[in-house]
Amino acid sequence: GSSGGRVFEPNSNHYEVLVLSPTLAALSPTKELVAPLGNWKHTMEEWEQLIANHHTTLRASHVSEMRESALALLESLPTTIEEDEKIIQFEKSGLERVTKAGRIHTSKADSVQAIEYRLAFKKALKLVADVAERERFYDDSEEL
Repeated sequence: GSSGGRVFEPNSNHYEVLVLSPTLAALSPTKELVAPLGNWKHTMEEWEQLIANHHTTLRASHVSEMRESALALLESLPTTIEEDEKIIQFEKSGLERVTKAGRIHTSKADSVQAIEYRLAFKKALKLVADVAERERFYDDSEEL
């Protein structure tokens, strides 16, 4: 990059998300929320409650920025979730054919893995947007 003045980019913000299941995520998790992951487990119900409580402390304006950012990033990617799912099915069936024929095709296996990773990333972004729309947050619109 150039070493001139920095241009502010709205999508350069660093957002953290803790994804616990395909439908459950904590936006901007606190250290306290992430701590139990290493040593002991909550039930899914306990996680849902902890996360719901955590979300009521997050500013709605911040959450809405996260949502916009996630959707903008999703929009900017060359393929959609649906397209990736189709590509994976196609690649996997091709991989099964060569494997049945007794050949080892590491590059094909790697490409399936890469697409699966890409797909998981996109699903996490979509989950951020879904959670942002679905959950209750601290309404800071009065303060503006």
